[in-house]
Amino acid sequence: MLQWKSYLPIIRLTLERFTQDVQSSECFAHYDSSYGQVINEQKERLLVVFDSFDTQDEAETIEDYLDFCIHNDLPYLFVHSELSSVAREILGLLASEEKCSSIAQANTQFTHLESRIAEEYYHQFLRKLATKHHVRLSHLSHLIEKHLMIHYQHHLEWMLLLIAELQGTAREGSHCELDHTQCSFGQWLHNPSIPYLSNTSHFSDIQRLHITLHELAFNIFSQHNSKILDHKNMIQMLQHLDYTSLEIGNEIAIINDMLIIGEYTKDPLTGLLGRRLFEKIVMGQIEIAKATESECSIIMCDLDHFKEVNDRFGHLAGDEVIKSFAASLQTTLRKSDFIFRFGGEEFLILLPSTNYKEAHLLAQKICQRSDEAKLEYEGVLLTYTVSIGVCEIDTHDLAFVTKDTIQKYIQMVDSKLYLAKQNGRNRVE
Repeated sequence: MLQWKSYLPIIRLTLERFTQDVQSSECFAHYDSSYGQVINEQKERLLVVFDSFDTQDEAETIEDYLDFCIHNDLPYLFVHSELSSVAREILGLLASEEKCSSIAQANTQFTHLESRIAEEYYHQFLRKLATKHHVRLSHLSHLIEKHLMIHYQHHLEWMLLLIAELQGTAREGSHCELDHTQCSFGQWLHNPSIPYLSNTSHFSDIQRLHITLHELAFNIFSQHNSKILDHKNMIQMLQHLDYTSLEIGNEIAIINDMLIIGEYTKDPLTGLLGRRLFEKIVMGQIEIAKATESECSIIMCDLDHFKEVNDRFGHLAGDEVIKSFAASLQTTLRKSDFIFRFGGEEFLILLPSTNYKEAHLLAQKICQRSDEAKLEYEGVLLTYTVSIGVCEIDTHDLAFVTKDTIQKYIQMVDSKLYLAKQNGRNRVE
């Protein structure tokens, strides 16, 4: 019989090397020092598990270890990789010592522990997935006008039913429709209420993603109903399912945005959205971003020295500059981006599915195009520049959006714009 106690010093060294490698990697860079203490305690608990092998305390010790890992939200990949490192080290050592019977015993125990870890994390993943979908649904429920997002809501309800079936908590008689043409969402996809939607590339992407999602669901239930459940594989398939679901949500949100932009009354001079719509649209867009777990950013632009244009060339010339800049924004930005004429020469842009870095690069592009613009008015060549502020909205905050939330972000991006003016204009902050 394998004497695990004699191998504990080697296991400890292996765990310490693994911990050092992980703590120095980028994946743990955003964790604070207290998380390092959790990892160290987890390492000690795993040593206790190895020490308990082939004793009456083995099962209880493994359960305590898994409870600690789950409670402290240690990633499955971390726990699995750590065990794999120990297994490679010990099995390699036993092979070099030519202890064939011990290799078989050790491999059996490693396999058993790995299976228990995967099983526990699988059930935790299902619980987390259910919670996330309830949160996503709650954000959609706060939309005043759902438009096409009502169909994504139906999809999320389908996802919750799938999870409930896997957990064994689904209501009697209810089942998850696996035919992609027969679920509520699929029926809408094959009979869109707005005909022109089916001609967009985004709609085609949704159809493709939806078929992929149902194929994944079929494979998940096939595995779930098999005699031997591979929990590790189930976690991977469910992760892929969740990712595909979010992609569907993002694509629907893009079409939804284009629909909203087309519906609202525009500013008569520029054809852009008016300021009075800003608060209503932004509140809805942040809720959608939270429901689809996507980024969202705001850009505020202000034409530099615009009063001088009006004073020197007249208000009609000023109007031409404003129209020129508005046209430049429309050609630079996506059809799903919301462009508001926020004041006389002030513009505010809401960028769905855009993080700060992407928004900043886009703002620089706007700034450069404005600087290079040449506008002839009554024989006079007019030039203009723009100062821009950028900020990203925290869509990971689970709190619901209020008017105070909107004002907070307007003040943030306005302060960035003010900084751009202070630092010389014709720039992005």
